[in-house]
Amino acid sequence: MLRLLLANIALRPARTALTALAVIASSCIVVWVVSGYDALIARSIDEEAAEALGRFDLVVSADGGGPGGGRRPGGPAAVGLPPDLVAALKEDDRVAEANLTTRSRVSVGRAAPGPDAGAGPMARLFRDDRPPVHGMPPLDPPLIGTDAAEPPYEMVAGRWIDPAAGGRAEGVLSADFAEGLGVGAGDEVSVVSEVGEWTVTLVGVVEQPRSGGAGPGGGADAQSGLFVPLAMAEEIDGHPAKITRINLALEGGIDPASYGEALSGRLSGLGVPAAVADLGAIRGRMAAGLSRSGSRALAYSATGIALMAALFIIFTTLSMGVSERGRELAVLRAVGMTRGQVAGMVVLEGLALAVLGWAGGLAAGRGLLAVVSRATPGLFPDGAALGPWCVGLTAAAAVGGALAAAVLPAWRAARVMPLDAMTPPRAVPPSRWGVPAGLAGLALLAINPVLTHVLPMGDSARAWAYALVGYPGMVLGFVLLAPAAIVLVEGAAGPAVARLLGLPPRLLASILSANLWRTLGTTVALTVGLGLYVATQTWGYSMLVPYTPGDWVPELLVGFEPSGLPDEQVGRVGQADGVTPGRCLPMAVEQPGLVDRVEGPGNSILAQDNVVLIGLDPALAFGGDDPMIAAEFTDGDRASALTKLEAGGACLVPDHFLDSTGMAPGDTLELVPPGGPPGAVVGYEIVGAVSLPGWHWMTKMTGLRRRSTRTAALVFAPIADVRRDFRVDRVNFFWLEADGSASPEQVEAEMQRIAEQHGETTFHVAGVGEVTSRRPYARLTAAGAVRAGISDRADDMIWGMSQLPLVTLLITSLAVVNTIVSSVRARRWELGVLRATGTTRGGLIRLILAESILIGLVVGALGLAFGVMAGWCGTGMAPSIHRFGGMSTPLVLPWARIALGLATTLGLCLLAAAWPAIAAGRSEPLALLKAGRGAA
Repeated sequence: MLRLLLANIALRPARTALTALAVIASSCIVVWVVSGYDALIARSIDEEAAEALGRFDLVVSADGGGPGGGRRPGGPAAVGLPPDLVAALKEDDRVAEANLTTRSRVSVGRAAPGPDAGAGPMARLFRDDRPPVHGMPPLDPPLIGTDAAEPPYEMVAGRWIDPAAGGRAEGVLSADFAEGLGVGAGDEVSVVSEVGEWTVTLVGVVEQPRSGGAGPGGGADAQSGLFVPLAMAEEIDGHPAKITRINLALEGGIDPASYGEALSGRLSGLGVPAAVADLGAIRGRMAAGLSRSGSRALAYSATGIALMAALFIIFTTLSMGVSERGRELAVLRAVGMTRGQVAGMVVLEGLALAVLGWAGGLAAGRGLLAVVSRATPGLFPDGAALGPWCVGLTAAAAVGGALAAAVLPAWRAARVMPLDAMTPPRAVPPSRWGVPAGLAGLALLAINPVLTHVLPMGDSARAWAYALVGYPGMVLGFVLLAPAAIVLVEGAAGPAVARLLGLPPRLLASILSANLWRTLGTTVALTVGLGLYVATQTWGYSMLVPYTPGDWVPELLVGFEPSGLPDEQVGRVGQADGVTPGRCLPMAVEQPGLVDRVEGPGNSILAQDNVVLIGLDPALAFGGDDPMIAAEFTDGDRASALTKLEAGGACLVPDHFLDSTGMAPGDTLELVPPGGPPGAVVGYEIVGAVSLPGWHWMTKMTGLRRRSTRTAALVFAPIADVRRDFRVDRVNFFWLEADGSASPEQVEAEMQRIAEQHGETTFHVAGVGEVTSRRPYARLTAAGAVRAGISDRADDMIWGMSQLPLVTLLITSLAVVNTIVSSVRARRWELGVLRATGTTRGGLIRLILAESILIGLVVGALGLAFGVMAGWCGTGMAPSIHRFGGMSTPLVLPWARIALGLATTLGLCLLAAAWPAIAAGRSEPLALLKAGRGAA
């Protein structure tokens, strides 16, 4: 068997080389993705956990006091550690040092911008001289107040701050933030909080740890930002310090793990809301974070795609070999080989191709990693290596794909009879088994849409059913439909392609179906890449629709921070230049909690325990022929809803909120006022539901979301009720329509002048008391700018997700070369006859190119159908697996992007067929006839 295998490889070296090259490229995908994951794991787990702790052994942090924490005007202060705990840790003999820190959100910029200001790679992350929007992620350096006499990490430049600096405003900035701002030791930075603006002199730059690759700000366990003395932090924040973290350095001989375990038990027993983390706990959190980030899922996805590519490429090669060697296999059976030996020979050939591709892939991948690591050392800071997980997954992709691919060709080889050496068996017409296979495929295709869009079931059950039944059934269904698709496209498109290339249509009548096995493997192999590309595009742009602010959003939104406008100045906003008269909607905004998380059939949305509540004038917002908020009512009647809203004690909710909770108009929505007395509940009757696509990002990117947490719904109620029930003493937001006489920047400047006219503002913070803001400001957001920002970000993300399927498409195009070469070999007698009867060299080349065009059209039809169905079913799964959940998602087909994939497929098919076509066209008629007779 081994000698026969080697002889077969020697007889067809080009086919073996092309197949091995395709498997090598598939293995390279896995090597690249998995090695990157291994490098991320090695750095994150082995080094970054230690970096996060710095020179300390343990961290004690308040629940809710992590990154992004802080307070909001009118709301509770950041959760702090109890003073008794702070004092006890300070006095513990086993503790060598207890370093107290606070954390708050500010905006930081250069106090005196120079020519190099903002030149760093993070320059675009830093905003202007206004405090950050509450709902936005903390892109600026956080303000960290500390009493540490020594730096937590190594100093890069300058010195550490003096905790007893007195009136000196000095600070130390983390390295990446300093680079982004273009500042260093000795420079001054402007720090803006909700209560004023300060100038801080940088006396040093400290190393910036990265906890779990969480970005420039570090993760939940690392500390990075602008370090200042505690007294300075209190002044900038405008209230006494709330200690949110204690860094502990233990005395020699004290085991951090044991001490931390004992401390955790003590805190739990006392009911103290705090968490203790040592090196092991931080490693565990970081590993879990990497798993949630999808890094491991990406590695498995790359392996799965590579396995499918290798499977169908090897399947194509083995199928062609069995078809071409039918008489040879029959002779082997006649001289004594058993069915098992013949089948084993085919399996052995598949394994040989897999091992060759696997070894070559590892070698090529290692070389690629070496080149990239030298060119960009930061990508693999610890060097690139092929870890055991990488080797194992590449072996699974190559060898697993080969074994699966060899099953059907081996079965076909085992069915060859000795008498077939005399008279080869007649080929079974495709319709004989293509029709039953197609019907079975259609039945399987019906399963996934029913699971994702029809059957009512819980989120977890739907996710498991989709992963174990729906998606695999859909893949198998399209594989079974492929033969029928080949025959249909050949019959429908063959005459048109023949006319386009100037060929007799009868020459293309059975050019694909004459050897269906050969064509089947190639088309399915290419469909893997194209189908995944179309699915990614369809799913991505469909999912974008419910999170892009729709036409219901008024044109401009202005927020007055930190505490809003007094009632006597509310009217001035609508009279400002650039604002359409009568088109100014004042709003009182709060973010109360939900009393209950009602479990409905799609309950992911209720993982959030709060809503954004907007108090407004119902008649101006929803009434008349041209309402300010042009939202479509999906439950309830607009007229009756407005009547109840104007009477008070009523609210409107998004339509998806009713679907997620099982509530209906007439039910009462119970809300918990932030900072209110224990047990306080406010109830509003739900009088209708409206469609509000894009409200998630609209509230997040504009500050309507008053806390840096996800929220379950955007709720509208009468402004008088909201101000009374939630003690909102000032109007803090306005929706406006522009009259076109001024730019958004000019309108914002006018709003800033209004904000500054009432000077200092005092507002109440629960748990702190009265806080005075010396710098009120206005921030204007255009709905168009939000849409553009979301669209640009989505384009980048979807394109990044589409690159792997396109690479797979490129790799599997090598199967087209194999198919066309095999087709030319099998039809040499026919091609010789055509040349002898007057067909020109160009005609022969066009005939072979026509076959590749038909293959491309079959792949386009299958890939488009698979991608659209997969994307549509993916949108149906979104409410069950996405944290936002709830939103209904329409099917969007981005035809320009899809056309790019289809054109790429057709171009690759033509490119792959070019060499075999030219080689056949250059052959003399006699040479083709001799070769064809010799193979007969």
